[in-house]
Amino acid sequence: MGSRGAPASLVAFRLLALQALYMYCVAGDIEEDFLLIQDKSFSNVTVYDREVSCGQHRPGLFPTETWTCNDIRVDGMRIAYGYYPGLGADSKCTETGGFDELRELCEQLLKKSVAFTGKLWGAQVSNATCDFTKDTRVTLNMVIGGFEWQEMGPGHGMIETLQCTAFPKEEEHGGTVL
Repeated sequence: MGSRGAPASLVAFRLLALQALYMYCVAGDIEEDFLLIQDKSFSNVTVYDREVSCGQHRPGLFPTETWTCNDIRVDGMRIAYGYYPGLGADSKCTETGGFDELRELCEQLLKKSVAFTGKLWGAQVSNATCDFTKDTRVTLNMVIGGFEWQEMGPGHGMIETLQCTAFPKEEEHGGTVL
């Protein structure tokens, strides 16, 4: 310790204590401004002449309304999952070419299962695998005149959980849409 003042370790401790106090004081403000909403399940519905079913899920918390379809199946089959060739994290999981219409599937599930009339913000796969399956899989694709389910044989990639997130309502964020 020099004659000029407190040692560096004491100064560092004081700075950390001030930062901790500041974070404690503003934490209440953050929680009041940021409300998390528990997600909901979809009921089983028919989408483009096929039965889409969802299993039980453990609810999570999200910044806006979210619906989850865990253990998603179409007429008992898994939905195929894959990346664009050359861009994905797994070179085996490319059979779909990255093409699917999960946004359309979410819109249909929201319309038919929960009578949702708002805007869809996102369709995301929160749980999938690139493991091999010997079972037939399906994928929803856009075709001339609409959408249709197409069957794929055995291969790599299946969706386990699909989540559909609503665009935040204006009143959820103090009158502004984020």
